Amino acid sequence: MEVSTVPFQQYAPFFKPEELDTLTAAFEATWQELSASGLDLSSEDNIALLKRKLAQRILVSATAGGVRDVETMKEQAMRSLGGGVCPGGEQTFASEAA
Repeated sequence: MEVSTVPFQQYAPFFKPEELDTLTAAFEATWQELSASGLDLSSEDNIALLKRKLAQRILVSATAGGVRDVETMKEQAMRSLGGGVCPGGEQTFASEAA
């Protein structure tokens, strides 16, 4: 299942256009960092799952946390993914229930 390149489009009625731009920028910045970190992105299923989790984490920061800063959303998303990345390219994620 492919994750939309605009993962927050379905939430457009709930955010101003500039807020959607910020969510998307945070998603893209975090994804770029994750991609460069050496994660195993060889499986389309892994990629889709990670993108869904990333989008969810950014939405939580924006809605429950009221965060509107790209860097803060990125940092929170990386932390909430269980650190997401360990040296040496190992993946570590928070539990699925998180």
